[in-house]
Amino acid sequence: MTSRNIGLSWMIALLAACSQAPAPQAGTDSAPSAATPTDAPAAVVEPEPNIEDDVDPSVWDNEGEPEEQTPGAELTCKDNPLATHFFTLVGGNTVDDCGRKDAKVLAAFNTLMQNTAAAEASDKEIPPLRKRLLSGPSGPGKLVVMQGEPWWFYTACQAHDCPGTALAMLYSPAQSKMVGRLTARCRVWWLGEPSAEQREQIAQLRPLDDAALTEDSALCD
Repeated sequence: MTSRNIGLSWMIALLAACSQAPAPQAGTDSAPSAATPTDAPAAVVEPEPNIEDDVDPSVWDNEGEPEEQTPGAELTCKDNPLATHFFTLVGGNTVDDCGRKDAKVLAAFNTLMQNTAAAEASDKEIPPLRKRLLSGPSGPGKLVVMQGEPWWFYTACQAHDCPGTALAMLYSPAQSKMVGRLTARCRVWWLGEPSAEQREQIAQLRPLDDAALTEDSALCD
């Protein structure tokens, strides 16, 4: 009986000790969690400078180059037959693969040259002015626009006497008309009654060489 009482007393003491142990709080882990490392700040990447920054978009084309300097922007005779060389248009040599004579340009040139007797050389053994003007080099036609109307700019000159004997012209395909500035015999003649704007355009496209007006050539006589 005494042993039974002693065992019961030990059991009661053990239960009492367990009931006094602090219970873990709800929602907490029994083991402390490891601290989460702080993420390193992301590196800031600076954008590369753009060539079009701070530039009016209307000035640039899709390739980021100024429109007036875009390679290949010049018209060729494949784009328009009038873009060929002037002496080809009036029946001379063909120097490209699509240039050919244009009857309207030839007629306008003939009209332009009608009143050039004063520019002919005094020496009758010198070939006519027209023939000499078509003997030298000539660049391809250049399209210009004046007051909304297209004009083609051409040049012609005498071989071995450019620009002493030279012609700079503007041709209107709409009017089949030509105006120009003739330099010959150390003088300047305006042909076809060009307007002030047309004269200025010719002067800008082909500035006059003052050396062409010095009287040190036999062709000045």
